[in-house]
Amino acid sequence: MIVIGFNPNGPQRMSWIETPDSSSIARFAYDVATQLLTIEFKNGRTYNYYEVPGSVFEEMLAAPSKGRFFLKNIDGRYPYALVER
Repeated sequence: MIVIGFNPNGPQRMSWIETPDSSSIARFAYDVATQLLTIEFKNGRTYNYYEVPGSVFEEMLAAPSKGRFFLKNIDGRYPYALVER
């Protein structure tokens, strides 16, 4: 498990958490300092979700189904934007 947090020795860097067992989410990352959750879906689109509390990220890490957790606890609850490539 990767826990993203403040690093007093250097800049914050998000690390991707791969989700090979999910049918909808390819991977996700979280930045504690900005409360930014980035999710890359298996359809190739990536979205940023803003103002997501760390507790929600921790719950997503522990959730047996990342897609179901996303639909129930994140989708429609936080501001978001498509990440343009």
